[in-house]
Amino acid sequence: MSAEVYACDECGKCCQSFPIFASQSDAEREPRIALEGRRLPLQMVDARWTYRLYPLPFLEACPFAGADRRCTIYASRPGVCQELPAGGWQCQEARRRHGLPPLLPVGNAS
Repeated sequence: MSAEVYACDECGKCCQSFPIFASQSDAEREPRIALEGRRLPLQMVDARWTYRLYPLPFLEACPFAGADRRCTIYASRPGVCQELPAGGWQCQEARRRHGLPPLLPVGNAS
């Protein structure tokens, strides 16, 4: 049985639909996370989450979503972003929330 494969169409809706949190290790890998994100109150910090990137006041998307909707820190993006696959349920839900059609598969994995 093969799984369907999706190709991201770079709509950017995942960057403006769900809360985005980053860990301390994410911030060590990408120092701009600590500069642009909001540090969580100490009682909320744990091994996985230290910074909130979205939502933040006055921002309509993650602060690293560029004007072209592409991630400006893609190579060093937070782990939570790396775990969100194109075509996965969060991707499809983000598209639905913003009135976009579902992302369609481009093929099957062997």
